Amino acid sequence: MTNRPANTIATLTICYESSSGELTQRGVSVTEFDGHELFGFCHLRERYRTFLYERIFSCVNVTTGEVVIDVNAHLFSIYKQSARYMLDLLHRNHYEDLQILLYVGKADGQLREPERKVITAACRVISGDIRITGDMVKDLLDSMAIPGLHGFKIAVGKVAKRGNAATMRRLTLACKTIVNTQKHVTATEQEALDYMAKRFNNPK
Repeated sequence: MTNRPANTIATLTICYESSSGELTQRGVSVTEFDGHELFGFCHLRERYRTFLYERIFSCVNVTTGEVVIDVNAHLFSIYKQSARYMLDLLHRNHYEDLQILLYVGKADGQLREPERKVITAACRVISGDIRITGDMVKDLLDSMAIPGLHGFKIAVGKVAKRGNAATMRRLTLACKTIVNTQKHVTATEQEALDYMAKRFNNPK
């Protein structure tokens, strides 16, 4: 059997009815799902496929052996316990924090491994989940547009207006640590740190 994708939420064995009425049993490594269907790697066809819940006649979780009645609820329950869920929450609830970290990390034109490690550590602290890996953070950052100076300042302003002193301290420390991974501080990096200090000390 082909190895399951690294971003698999769960591997299921399903009995599935195709659009032509053919019933087949197949293993599926689920990577995405919503309220109507799941998407993942089909080990029978050895390709990624979409499966409608309404055409799934039976389902078993390969890992636990559990017989699954409600596929969507089962997948959501597993997803909510995963580091991926925490990373998605991080992206949704702390997007400005990520923009700030990404801007400072790329301020000298490159995002190097030492800087990624600092951002990963910051993401673990912000989310409270130590399961978040460097690869997960890399994928997350790669999916984001790199903010320009204006976008960075807007993000800093939004964080400042929220008035969460702990968040501002964490971001300041993380950004200083990012800058200190290099021997020389660029003018862009220093400008970013100075702007953060100004806005975070005067949040209104």
